[in-house]
Amino acid sequence: MLALGIALLASAATPEQQERDERGACIMILITDTNPARAEWTWWLGAGGGLRDFRTAASRAVFAARLGAGVSFGLATLPDPGYGGPYELRWGPWLGAETQLDGALGEGGLEVSFGQEHHARWGTYSVRLGGGYGFDAGGPSPHLSITATGGVRSVPARYTERGACDPPAMPLTHAFASGVRIFATLRVPFAGARGIAFVAGLEFEPSFFLPPYSLSRWLGSAP
Repeated sequence: MLALGIALLASAATPEQQERDERGACIMILITDTNPARAEWTWWLGAGGGLRDFRTAASRAVFAARLGAGVSFGLATLPDPGYGGPYELRWGPWLGAETQLDGALGEGGLEVSFGQEHHARWGTYSVRLGGGYGFDAGGPSPHLSITATGGVRSVPARYTERGACDPPAMPLTHAFASGVRIFATLRVPFAGARGIAFVAGLEFEPSFFLPPYSLSRWLGSAP
């Protein structure tokens, strides 16, 4: 009976526990866990140019500067046996403001993004749907908007190093996301307001370009 009990305990031990028992110590190796936080937030600056009222006689080129912020939550994951880890869908609210020098607008809505948990080797892409209200030389203008983005997204707090016999890291409640991406925005006014506008350019979170410098972080992987 004693021998049977010892055998049952040995079979129930995890590989890490068995390795610790047999050798008396863990092997010297670091394991990197990747855990998306429950909420990942960010802010960004942006600049670009485009056309305003391009379907009317008042069509003209514009320069635009923007400021925005958003938070995302996990929506779904899709298994991927290759490099980069599972594909992930995230969603959450966003707010933004933009000026085209002769006025300003504010808008907000919902964003859905697609990437990978460990390293989005093809980039991270998102679609923002929303609406807002603006004032410029042509007067007040409520509108609907859609923005498509694509680029690099980096969340250093996702990655945690541990020893071979340490317990896996747990997901954080929240984490800060950084990155750089191109954007394209189409704004469609309500009936009787301004004409359709299109703006494209670059968005970035400033700390993405600050120390610590890391090629892997600039590629959207572990810092």
